[in-house]
Amino acid sequence: MKSLLATLLLTASAAHAQVVGVYVLNERPTTHVEQLKPGRVTHVLYAFLRLCGPGQLKDDAKACEGRPAFSVAPNEAHDRFAKALADLKARDPKVTVLASVGGWGGSDPFFHLAATPTGRAAFVQGALDFLRKYPAFDGIDIDWEHPGSNGSANGVPLGSREDGEHYVALLQDLRAALDAHGKASGRRMLVTTAINPSREQMARQPMGQAARALDLIFLMTYDYYGNWGDRAGHHAAVQPTPGRDDGFAAGIANLRAQGVPAAKLVGGVAMYARGFEGVQADGRYTKPYPAPLGEATFKELASLPGLKPQFDAQTQAWALVGDGGRFVGYDDPRAVRAKRLLAAREGLAGLFAWELSQDDGRILDAMQPAAK
Repeated sequence: MKSLLATLLLTASAAHAQVVGVYVLNERPTTHVEQLKPGRVTHVLYAFLRLCGPGQLKDDAKACEGRPAFSVAPNEAHDRFAKALADLKARDPKVTVLASVGGWGGSDPFFHLAATPTGRAAFVQGALDFLRKYPAFDGIDIDWEHPGSNGSANGVPLGSREDGEHYVALLQDLRAALDAHGKASGRRMLVTTAINPSREQMARQPMGQAARALDLIFLMTYDYYGNWGDRAGHHAAVQPTPGRDDGFAAGIANLRAQGVPAAKLVGGVAMYARGFEGVQADGRYTKPYPAPLGEATFKELASLPGLKPQFDAQTQAWALVGDGGRFVGYDDPRAVRAKRLLAAREGLAGLFAWELSQDDGRILDAMQPAAK
């Protein structure tokens, strides 16, 4: 009996922190998907599906001519990636593939479609059409950035207090439709979402209600600092900056406070860095580094000159620092392993990262459940 109990406990423990997810961006080549070896990832999120109709991007105007409002905008990348993802599943059948809709700059249609039953129905139909056309996909990921405010991403401010209610209704409608589709096709179809896990956003987005319709919730526990702000900082730290609502642990706590089950949460890892130059003692900086946007992929970091790694014990985060007040915050593999262990202790589903082409393999290595 003791042996059986020990086995059950071990199995239950091993079930935690097992998701290893990666976003793949359809602006990149399919090579990164084609090179994935079996057992390296459990979930691949294909980004992004964009939508036609009100709020559509100007770049999609031609592709969307004559298309129904809130249907998926045609993109030749869908065919290429669908094949690459189907091939991945053929050599690694345990992989789950999700189609992510929206993203920063691509979320404006959500503000329009989610507000009415007709709009939600049109979107759901478009999502089903996509899934029927590309059967390699196992579900839909909603990356609405962000209910309540789009941050004027395309120069047009959108958002209202009702967006949170509309967001929940959209997820419920999508859940019902994908359950029916899955039942008819003999498959379990997933509904997931990616969110900003800050307290400010949680006040706009009732995740306790939303979670009932969701299989997984991907916490974007990164981008806490960048060229849009007036202070430099670790953009993807493990622990919060004193007095600030940032970092991996704070994001988890904010969702737990909403009553979201830990087993549905997937913590975020950044495969890229954000940096600053002329950083002062109070955190102010003169300009982004490297120019022009203060962004670098993880695999580019070694080529940045004159920088040395520095560990901050308070936030458990790493940065590269150098002359001229240069500070580049990033997810070091050591920090990623710390996130993985924290996720396991908290009972999270696991980790995911944005985005695969930015890695040289070491971040994905550190995300593995057996990584030391």
